[in-house]
Amino acid sequence: VTLVFSQEVTSFNSDDDITAPNGTLSTMTSSDNITWTGTFTPDTNNDSSGNILSLSATYRDICGNLDISGNLGESATSNSYDIDTVRPVVNLFSVIGELDASDNSLSAGETATVTLEFSEPVINFDSSGDIIVDLSSNGTLSQMTTSDNITWTGTFTPTTSVTDTSNTLTLKSTWTDRFGNTPIGENISTNYSIDTKLATVESATAIPDQYGIGNT
Repeated sequence: VTLVFSQEVTSFNSDDDITAPNGTLSTMTSSDNITWTGTFTPDTNNDSSGNILSLSATYRDICGNLDISGNLGESATSNSYDIDTVRPVVNLFSVIGELDASDNSLSAGETATVTLEFSEPVINFDSSGDIIVDLSSNGTLSQMTTSDNITWTGTFTPTTSVTDTSNTLTLKSTWTDRFGNTPIGENISTNYSIDTKLATVESATAIPDQYGIGNT
């Protein structure tokens, strides 16, 4: 935070003379009593916009003069600043089959819709690199798309000739929100089962093996 007066000032103490919403301002220092600098630290878990620092009119110039109206000094406000110190989270990470919205079992020829919903718009997210789809996932995931950077969807295609009741996708913590805040840990999708192994006839036996009149 930088504060520049028109001349040297006295009776100025940033701890008392500056109001800092949604954060704390360190005691400002100066080498010439004209230009003062300090460090502003935003509060944690805060998401707010339009914040402004306010300077009260309690200071004087170096000679102790008042202004023309008899005021100690002139009040002022800083430029507006936004704060986002809230870590983004995943609200929904689901894998739902196309045949039944309440069914998480994928059969041969069926695909599933993967839905990923964040708590706020995200950047640096690329489903091809941020979602782990390995051998234990038993399938492939198309590139996920979005219209608002909050809700993303893609198509999951299960591997053929597989029977497995326990499968999940894993979202890595490599993405961020627009302020650069990172999530906490990895996120796991809802479980889905796969049965894409087609039934086959292993044997067909007629007993007895000889038939005469009246036999069935």
